[in-house]
Amino acid sequence: MLTQADIIRIKNQIADILYANANIAPARTNTLLPIHSLQGKLYEAHVLATVCKKLATEENFSIKLVGGSNLILKQKGGAINRQDPYFEIWDGTTLFGELFTDIYFNTLSYEMKGSPIRQTYGDYHELDIVLLEPNKNGYPKHSDIIIAIECKNTSIKKSIIRELLGFRRELSFYTQMSFPTFFSIWPARQINSQPNSIHMLYCSDIRINRFTTNCLQFGIILQHHKM
Repeated sequence: MLTQADIIRIKNQIADILYANANIAPARTNTLLPIHSLQGKLYEAHVLATVCKKLATEENFSIKLVGGSNLILKQKGGAINRQDPYFEIWDGTTLFGELFTDIYFNTLSYEMKGSPIRQTYGDYHELDIVLLEPNKNGYPKHSDIIIAIECKNTSIKKSIIRELLGFRRELSFYTQMSFPTFFSIWPARQINSQPNSIHMLYCSDIRINRFTTNCLQFGIILQHHKM
């Protein structure tokens, strides 16, 4: 259980990272976290800030916060809503992608069924953090996804890995041949999947490292990440 001092420290870390890498004034992050579901959202926010830092420092992208006077994370998944805050990722003067939290995407199996107008509950899934191709609306397609990120501030179990492997299949097909990604360094230059999206799991349990090489075979990158 986090203490109040822990929460203040972590929120200050997030504010510092976003200020350094996305030029977001610390005052704009004051409302970052809602009152309830604090610890899970705090971890998600810390991962989000870390992803922004990686995109800025490893790939030299510029990051701009848009869509709201303050940065506050959504409480539940849904469609893209441009009234909610999100990040534009710029490669020079080109809009490379857009970074959202808690977004539903339409699955590969939904497309294979012919994308019927009447959707069932299994036709879409939620991603904690997602980097999408620019200018998407509603529920983005699986093929619109550049990076799909899930966050687990919990002990790792094999059931989570099995779930992760199944989730990957709704994003892309496995390929024995590696395909180039959109990145030079981070998170990966090549991936065994088509479409060539990158699927990542950030987990606070160091035992996640026991599954790293197995998951990588299917285009899933595991990251041990503590706040």
